[in-house]
Amino acid sequence: MPHLFSYRDSELYSHHTVDVVPLQTDHTMHAHELMEIFFFISGKGSYLVEGTAYPLQAGDILILREAEAHTLTISPDEPYERIAIHFSRSLLSVIDPHLRLLRPFLDRPLGQGNYYPAAMDPEGRLRAAFVGFSFDDVPDVRLNLIARLLLFLTTLDGLQQVGGHLPAPGQQSQLVAYVNEHLFEDISLQSVADHFYRSRSQTARLFQQATGSPLWEYVTLKRLMAARAMIQRGEPAGTACLACGFSDYSAFFRAYRSHFGHVPRQDAVQN
Repeated sequence: MPHLFSYRDSELYSHHTVDVVPLQTDHTMHAHELMEIFFFISGKGSYLVEGTAYPLQAGDILILREAEAHTLTISPDEPYERIAIHFSRSLLSVIDPHLRLLRPFLDRPLGQGNYYPAAMDPEGRLRAAFVGFSFDDVPDVRLNLIARLLLFLTTLDGLQQVGGHLPAPGQQSQLVAYVNEHLFEDISLQSVADHFYRSRSQTARLFQQATGSPLWEYVTLKRLMAARAMIQRGEPAGTACLACGFSDYSAFFRAYRSHFGHVPRQDAVQN
Protein backbone atom coordinates (compact mmCIF):
# COMPACT_ATOMS: atom_id res chain seq x y z
CA MET A 1 0.00 0.00 0.00
CA PRO A 2 2.46 2.71 -1.16
CA HIS A 3 1.66 6.28 -0.05
CA LEU A 4 2.33 8.91 -2.70
CA PHE A 5 1.73 11.44 0.04
CA SER A 6 0.94 11.24 3.76
CA TYR A 7 0.55 13.75 6.59
CA ARG A 8 -0.75 13.24 10.13
CA ASP A 9 -1.22 15.23 13.32
CA SER A 10 -3.80 15.07 16.11
CA GLU A 11 -6.48 16.97 14.13
CA LEU A 12 -5.66 16.21 10.53
CA TYR A 13 -4.66 13.14 8.55
CA SER A 14 -4.38 12.91 4.79
CA HIS A 15 -2.93 10.45 2.32
CA HIS A 16 -2.75 9.73 -1.40
CA THR A 17 -2.43 5.98 -1.84
CA VAL A 18 -2.27 3.41 -4.64
CA ASP A 19 -2.78 -0.34 -4.28
CA VAL A 20 -1.46 -1.86 -7.51
CA VAL A 21 -3.15 -5.17 -6.70
CA PRO A 22 -5.92 -4.42 -4.18
CA LEU A 23 -6.68 -7.10 -1.58
CA GLN A 24 -10.19 -7.40 -0.21
CA THR A 25 -8.77 -8.62 3.11
CA ASP A 26 -7.27 -5.14 3.63
CA HIS A 27 -10.73 -3.56 3.61
CA THR A 28 -12.99 -4.69 6.43
CA MET A 29 -15.80 -2.86 8.21
CA HIS A 30 -14.47 0.05 10.29
CA ALA A 31 -15.26 3.55 11.50
CA HIS A 32 -13.16 6.61 12.24
CA GLU A 33 -13.06 9.09 15.09
CA LEU A 34 -12.51 11.89 12.56
CA MET A 35 -14.59 13.18 9.65
CA GLU A 36 -13.49 11.78 6.30
CA ILE A 37 -13.51 13.00 2.70
CA PHE A 38 -12.76 10.19 0.26
CA PHE A 39 -11.84 10.93 -3.37
CA PHE A 40 -11.90 7.88 -5.65
CA ILE A 41 -9.38 8.14 -8.49
CA SER A 42 -9.29 4.64 -10.00
CA GLY A 43 -10.27 1.04 -9.40
CA LYS A 44 -13.33 -1.16 -9.59
CA GLY A 45 -15.48 -1.35 -6.49
CA SER A 46 -18.22 0.02 -4.29
CA TYR A 47 -18.51 1.52 -0.81
CA LEU A 48 -20.95 0.20 1.75
CA VAL A 49 -21.93 2.81 4.33
CA GLU A 50 -24.37 1.88 7.10
CA GLY A 51 -26.60 -0.22 4.86
CA THR A 52 -26.30 1.85 1.67
CA ALA A 53 -24.14 0.67 -1.23
CA TYR A 54 -22.50 3.32 -3.39
CA PRO A 55 -20.96 2.22 -6.72
CA LEU A 56 -17.66 3.98 -7.41
CA GLN A 57 -16.52 5.64 -10.60
CA ALA A 58 -13.42 7.76 -11.19
CA GLY A 59 -13.91 11.21 -9.69
CA ASP A 60 -16.61 10.19 -7.18
CA ILE A 61 -16.45 11.58 -3.65
CA LEU A 62 -17.79 10.22 -0.36
CA ILE A 63 -18.11 12.06 2.94
CA LEU A 64 -18.33 10.31 6.32
CA ARG A 65 -18.90 11.65 9.79
CA GLU A 66 -17.39 10.26 12.97
CA ALA A 67 -18.32 6.65 13.80
CA GLU A 68 -20.12 6.13 10.48
CA ALA A 69 -19.28 2.50 9.72
CA HIS A 70 -18.17 1.66 6.20
CA THR A 71 -16.38 -0.94 4.16
CA LEU A 72 -15.01 -1.18 0.64
CA THR A 73 -15.60 -3.94 -1.86
CA ILE A 74 -12.71 -3.78 -4.32
CA SER A 75 -11.67 -5.86 -7.33
CA PRO A 76 -8.04 -7.02 -7.64
CA ASP A 77 -8.21 -6.56 -11.42
CA GLU A 78 -7.41 -2.83 -11.45
CA PRO A 79 -5.14 -0.56 -9.37
CA TYR A 80 -7.00 1.19 -6.57
CA GLU A 81 -6.02 4.85 -6.13
CA ARG A 82 -7.58 7.36 -3.75
CA ILE A 83 -7.02 10.49 -1.72
CA ALA A 84 -8.47 10.85 1.77
CA ILE A 85 -8.63 13.76 4.18
CA HIS A 86 -9.57 13.04 7.81
CA PHE A 87 -10.16 15.97 10.16
CA SER A 88 -11.55 16.72 13.61
CA ARG A 89 -14.33 19.14 14.44
CA SER A 90 -11.89 21.04 16.61
CA LEU A 91 -9.91 21.99 13.52
CA LEU A 92 -12.81 24.27 12.49
CA SER A 93 -13.88 25.44 15.95
CA VAL A 94 -12.32 28.92 15.70
CA ILE A 95 -13.26 29.86 12.15
CA ASP A 96 -16.64 28.05 12.13
CA PRO A 97 -17.84 27.73 15.76
CA HIS A 98 -21.39 26.84 14.71
CA LEU A 99 -20.11 24.08 12.38
CA ARG A 100 -22.05 25.41 9.42
CA LEU A 101 -19.54 23.88 7.02
CA LEU A 102 -20.21 20.45 8.52
CA ARG A 103 -23.93 20.44 7.79
CA PRO A 104 -23.49 18.03 4.84
CA PHE A 105 -21.80 15.62 7.26
CA LEU A 106 -24.14 16.04 10.23
CA ASP A 107 -27.59 17.04 8.97
CA ARG A 108 -28.57 13.80 7.27
CA PRO A 109 -29.61 10.27 8.25
CA LEU A 110 -26.89 7.77 9.05
CA GLY A 111 -25.57 6.14 5.87
CA GLN A 112 -27.44 8.46 3.51
CA GLY A 113 -26.28 11.47 1.53
CA ASN A 114 -22.64 10.31 1.62
CA TYR A 115 -22.15 10.16 -2.12
CA TYR A 116 -21.24 12.93 -4.57
CA PRO A 117 -20.74 11.30 -7.97
CA ALA A 118 -18.55 13.03 -10.52
CA ALA A 119 -21.59 13.46 -12.76
CA MET A 120 -23.21 15.67 -10.11
CA ASP A 121 -20.27 18.09 -10.30
CA PRO A 122 -19.53 18.42 -14.04
CA GLU A 123 -17.50 21.59 -13.56
CA GLY A 124 -15.22 19.79 -11.11
CA ARG A 125 -15.63 22.34 -8.31
CA LEU A 126 -15.37 19.70 -5.58
CA ARG A 127 -12.53 17.89 -7.29
CA ALA A 128 -10.57 21.15 -7.51
CA ALA A 129 -9.51 20.66 -3.89
CA PHE A 130 -7.64 17.51 -4.93
CA VAL A 131 -5.95 18.76 -8.10
CA GLY A 132 -2.17 18.65 -7.91
CA PHE A 133 -2.29 16.91 -4.56
CA SER A 134 1.43 16.87 -3.79
CA PHE A 135 3.28 18.79 -1.11
CA ASP A 136 6.85 17.71 -1.71
CA ASP A 137 8.01 21.30 -2.22
CA VAL A 138 5.49 23.08 0.03
CA PRO A 139 6.97 24.66 3.20
CA ASP A 140 3.81 24.37 5.33
CA VAL A 141 1.98 21.14 4.53
CA ARG A 142 -0.61 21.56 7.28
CA LEU A 143 -1.59 25.06 6.15
CA ASN A 144 -1.98 23.92 2.55
CA LEU A 145 -4.08 20.94 3.58
CA ILE A 146 -6.38 23.17 5.65
CA ALA A 147 -6.73 25.55 2.69
CA ARG A 148 -7.77 22.65 0.45
CA LEU A 149 -10.15 21.36 3.10
CA LEU A 150 -11.86 24.77 3.43
CA LEU A 151 -12.15 25.05 -0.36
CA PHE A 152 -13.85 21.67 -0.44
CA LEU A 153 -16.20 22.36 2.50
CA THR A 154 -17.36 25.74 1.25
CA THR A 155 -18.05 24.28 -2.20
CA LEU A 156 -19.87 21.30 -0.70
CA ASP A 157 -22.05 23.59 1.43
CA GLY A 158 -23.28 25.27 -1.76
CA LEU A 159 -24.01 21.94 -3.44
CA GLN A 160 -26.12 20.81 -0.48
CA GLN A 161 -28.77 23.33 -1.54
CA VAL A 162 -29.74 20.96 -4.35
CA GLY A 163 -29.98 18.02 -2.01
CA GLY A 164 -26.91 15.93 -2.70
CA HIS A 165 -27.31 12.26 -3.56
CA LEU A 166 -29.80 10.70 -1.16
CA PRO A 167 -30.76 7.10 -2.03
CA ALA A 168 -34.11 5.82 -0.80
CA PRO A 169 -33.72 3.69 2.34
CA GLY A 170 -34.28 -0.04 1.81
CA GLN A 171 -34.82 -2.84 4.27
CA GLN A 172 -31.10 -3.12 4.97
CA SER A 173 -30.88 0.58 5.83
CA GLN A 174 -33.92 0.22 8.07
CA LEU A 175 -32.25 -2.68 9.84
CA VAL A 176 -29.08 -0.66 10.47
CA ALA A 177 -31.11 2.36 11.59
CA TYR A 178 -33.01 0.24 14.11
CA VAL A 179 -29.81 -1.16 15.59
CA ASN A 180 -28.40 2.35 15.97
CA GLU A 181 -31.58 3.60 17.62
CA HIS A 182 -31.23 0.86 20.25
CA LEU A 183 -27.44 0.65 20.29
CA PHE A 184 -26.99 1.11 24.04
CA GLU A 185 -29.93 -1.04 25.07
CA ASP A 186 -30.08 -4.79 25.68
CA ILE A 187 -30.03 -5.56 21.97
CA SER A 188 -29.33 -8.95 20.41
CA LEU A 189 -29.66 -10.73 17.11
CA GLN A 190 -32.84 -12.36 18.44
CA SER A 191 -34.43 -9.07 19.51
CA VAL A 192 -33.68 -7.48 16.13
CA ALA A 193 -35.05 -10.55 14.31
CA ASP A 194 -38.22 -10.43 16.41
CA HIS A 195 -38.75 -6.74 15.64
CA PHE A 196 -38.57 -7.33 11.88
CA TYR A 197 -40.48 -10.65 12.03
CA ARG A 198 -37.57 -12.53 10.52
CA SER A 199 -35.56 -15.56 11.51
CA ARG A 200 -32.20 -15.16 13.20
CA SER A 201 -30.41 -16.51 10.12
CA GLN A 202 -32.23 -14.10 7.77
CA THR A 203 -31.49 -11.17 10.05
CA ALA A 204 -27.82 -12.13 10.40
CA ARG A 205 -27.45 -12.45 6.62
CA LEU A 206 -29.18 -9.13 5.90
CA PHE A 207 -27.13 -7.29 8.49
CA GLN A 208 -23.89 -8.77 7.15
CA GLN A 209 -24.87 -7.64 3.67
CA ALA A 210 -25.78 -4.18 4.95
CA THR A 211 -22.64 -3.43 6.93
CA GLY A 212 -20.01 -5.99 5.93
CA SER A 213 -19.82 -7.36 9.47
CA PRO A 214 -21.76 -9.51 11.95
CA LEU A 215 -24.25 -7.63 14.09
CA TRP A 216 -22.42 -8.03 17.38
CA GLU A 217 -19.08 -6.95 15.91
CA TYR A 218 -20.78 -3.80 14.61
CA VAL A 219 -22.54 -3.08 17.92
CA THR A 220 -19.32 -3.56 19.89
CA LEU A 221 -17.38 -1.19 17.61
CA LYS A 222 -20.03 1.53 17.88
CA ARG A 223 -20.27 1.16 21.65
CA LEU A 224 -16.50 1.32 22.10
CA MET A 225 -16.21 4.47 20.00
CA ALA A 226 -19.02 6.15 21.94
CA ALA A 227 -17.46 5.15 25.25
CA ARG A 228 -14.06 6.50 24.23
CA ALA A 229 -15.62 9.82 23.22
CA MET A 230 -17.25 10.07 26.66
CA ILE A 231 -13.99 9.28 28.45
CA GLN A 232 -12.14 11.88 26.38
CA ARG A 233 -14.77 14.44 27.42
CA GLY A 234 -14.02 13.70 31.08
CA GLU A 235 -16.54 11.02 32.06
CA PRO A 236 -15.28 8.18 34.29
CA ALA A 237 -14.61 4.94 32.44
CA GLY A 238 -17.17 3.08 34.58
CA THR A 239 -19.87 5.62 33.70
CA ALA A 240 -19.02 5.39 29.99
CA CYS A 241 -19.06 1.60 30.17
CA LEU A 242 -22.62 1.45 31.52
CA ALA A 243 -23.95 4.34 29.44
CA CYS A 244 -22.78 2.69 26.22
CA GLY A 245 -24.43 -0.65 26.83
CA PHE A 246 -21.67 -2.70 28.48
CA SER A 247 -22.96 -4.51 31.57
CA ASP A 248 -19.61 -5.96 32.64
CA TYR A 249 -16.63 -3.65 33.18
CA SER A 250 -14.05 -6.43 32.83
CA ALA A 251 -15.40 -7.34 29.39
CA PHE A 252 -15.50 -3.66 28.45
CA PHE A 253 -11.91 -3.16 29.62
CA ARG A 254 -10.64 -6.11 27.57
CA ALA A 255 -12.55 -5.04 24.46
CA TYR A 256 -11.33 -1.46 24.82
CA ARG A 257 -7.70 -2.50 25.17
CA SER A 258 -7.98 -4.94 22.27
CA HIS A 259 -9.53 -2.38 19.91
CA PHE A 260 -7.64 0.80 20.80
CA GLY A 261 -4.36 -0.75 21.93
CA HIS A 262 -4.43 0.87 25.36
CA VAL A 263 -6.59 0.97 28.50
CA PRO A 264 -9.41 3.47 29.15
CA ARG A 265 -7.52 5.58 31.68
CA GLN A 266 -5.02 6.55 28.98
CA ASP A 267 -7.81 8.44 27.21
CA ALA A 268 -9.00 10.20 30.36
CA VAL A 269 -8.78 13.97 30.62
CA GLN A 270 -5.72 14.97 32.62
CA ASN A 271 -6.48 17.52 35.32
